Amino acid sequence: MLKICTVYFEGTYTPDYVSKLYRSLKRNSTIPFEFICLSDTDVEADVVLPFNHHSDIKKHWHKLKYFSPQFANQQPGDDIIIMDIDQVILGNIDDLLGFPVQENELISYNPWWDTNLKLQGGFYKFKSGSLKQIWDDFSINPEYWQLHFYNKGDVHFKYYGEQNYVDWKVQEHNIKLTTTPKEWLGKLTNDFKENVALNTLYAKECNTEYMILDRPHKYIKVLHFTGPGKTIHEHNQPFVKENWK
Repeated sequence: MLKICTVYFEGTYTPDYVSKLYRSLKRNSTIPFEFICLSDTDVEADVVLPFNHHSDIKKHWHKLKYFSPQFANQQPGDDIIIMDIDQVILGNIDDLLGFPVQENELISYNPWWDTNLKLQGGFYKFKSGSLKQIWDDFSINPEYWQLHFYNKGDVHFKYYGEQNYVDWKVQEHNIKLTTTPKEWLGKLTNDFKENVALNTLYAKECNTEYMILDRPHKYIKVLHFTGPGKTIHEHNQPFVKENWK
């Protein structure tokens, strides 16, 4: 069974981000899946799991719970995907959801714009239970890890750095890391100059003429609106409205 898992907490985003991701996944894939959301809010999903308010886990760090085979009614042999809700799917993504994965392997987006990380936290895929050490190590001292990368200066906001942690643990535990083709993922922000720079870098990295002109390049399967304040609902481009519904 394929389980696609996400987390929603009140703040930057609204509950319709969860609904639009869920419905977009159903529209753009022929692969059966169960959609699970960890949230205290009434969101649209096949399964909604409540937060544990007695824990010290903050914000998107809750995603790491899905690495535990005891969480979300996982069964041996399940394929687990963790996805962020700040993504717009542009067409069929069977190749992405069905990307083959083995034991002790993590599939992630290629962070072609970031030379400091080897993976991108918007998408993880793994076999249930095979990477439980990522959760086990974190659960021993959540407060330490949630501030570690902020204290190091690797991230600019408190309680950010979950993908830095996963990147660290993949290397520490000799987990095989496989990234999806870099041309599958586009990145869009609310800053014009940053978008121009990203467009240029994508073209160079993916050997194309552009990332986005009037529409995203045909190679792009997913647009990720990453980072604080980079919200989908503030974008008025027709291709965003057409696909984020």
